[in-house]
Amino acid sequence: MPHRASVAVSIVLIAASARAQGNYRSSALGGRSALMGNTGIALGTDGAAPLLNPATVVRVESTLALSVSFLTLDILHASSWYAANADITRVSGNAIPSTFCLFFDLPRITHPEDKESRAGLEKLATCFGTSELQSFDWVGQGFQTGTPGTISTSSVRWGWQRFVIGPSYAVNVTHALALGASLHGAFTNFSSFASVGSIATDGTASNVFQDGASGSDFGLTTTFGATLNLGHVAIGASVQSPDISIYGHGNLSNYTTTNGATNVYFGQGGFHGREPTRLGLGLAYDWSRGTVEIDGQLALADGEAVQLDTTGTQLTAPATITNAHVVRNTRFQPTVNVGVGAELFVRPSLSILAGFATDFSAVDSLIPTSVAPAQMNRLLGSFGIGSHGDAGTVIIGAQAYYAWGQMQGYASAPVIAPVNVQGTGVLFVLAGATNFKSIQRAVDEMRRFVTRPPPKH
Repeated sequence: MPHRASVAVSIVLIAASARAQGNYRSSALGGRSALMGNTGIALGTDGAAPLLNPATVVRVESTLALSVSFLTLDILHASSWYAANADITRVSGNAIPSTFCLFFDLPRITHPEDKESRAGLEKLATCFGTSELQSFDWVGQGFQTGTPGTISTSSVRWGWQRFVIGPSYAVNVTHALALGASLHGAFTNFSSFASVGSIATDGTASNVFQDGASGSDFGLTTTFGATLNLGHVAIGASVQSPDISIYGHGNLSNYTTTNGATNVYFGQGGFHGREPTRLGLGLAYDWSRGTVEIDGQLALADGEAVQLDTTGTQLTAPATITNAHVVRNTRFQPTVNVGVGAELFVRPSLSILAGFATDFSAVDSLIPTSVAPAQMNRLLGSFGIGSHGDAGTVIIGAQAYYAWGQMQGYASAPVIAPVNVQGTGVLFVLAGATNFKSIQRAVDEMRRFVTRPPPKH
């Protein structure tokens, strides 16, 4: 069994090396954490540890941890998207990478007389992963409504991604108390495009609306954490600083024709998409048969969380050209999310994981001048199984969700107005954790299998 686990984990890792805005849990972190209701502030042990609470890094026993959300299926329904009774239902699938971490043991800073004490243990981790990911596309749609009637067309696409990379450090100050810190570079990418048009079949009106925006931002964020273990009870706390934007750039263009009047704008300038201060608190109970944990996170408000600040040229037909300054801004409101999860061992080599979490949007409101194209809230439920051996751990499971909220719709071009949306989906998660010795042993076994001479007849 240990050798089989070694080979299985190694194959997973080798194969994986060949997947909105204001939703802090729009991408699953880690494997165990994602299947335990996104918990881990108190007792994290996988690739989510440096992001949730770097103090838990010192508890990670593996050398390498990988989580791959290898398939997601999503169904989204919007009511009266472009016109009355013009509903849409979108079914999509994708593959989304999550986190990859390397963990390194450092020399003890103290050597307590009690050999069982964890005091003085310290560890370093290097991680990268997608912490937020949202996308939507509804391209090439058309509707005909009314008498004598109006023909309307609509193509909308937008995306939001946040990718982080950086080191984390953790140390057991005493046997019970651990402290940790992370420094991450945060890359944020945003894009949106809408092309909407309508014409009355009697020729009395014609409207066209085209709008495109994009932005990329690089910044730095730090996270500090602590854990306190009191027997079977563990308490964890973390604080993530607001992003410091180092460099950001964005573009914006807009073309509108309404009843013969045309307005055009194109410009470029600064862009930032930062996260505000976030506070986390976790409480866990750990015993020989498993772990139960409940976490809560509070994200503070930020009046200029996402901002696209451009300067460019404004054309108003027939021939009026002026310099213009256009700012689009999204405010983040205070947001509280909770998660609860459990891992129970059926036997030493097999565990069952389950959890529940919320993912409420921090987007304050949707207005025409907002950068955010959606305000979505989600309820998450997860279930999985874990296989554990001397060589490492393999976890497989699924995280399902129900979503509701609003998205920017186009009831009558060029009018932008929120429409109600609902959605369901499921994310399949595969995760592994192992150490370099196990990988080497698996490679050696494969080499011996491939190179061994054929049996003599």
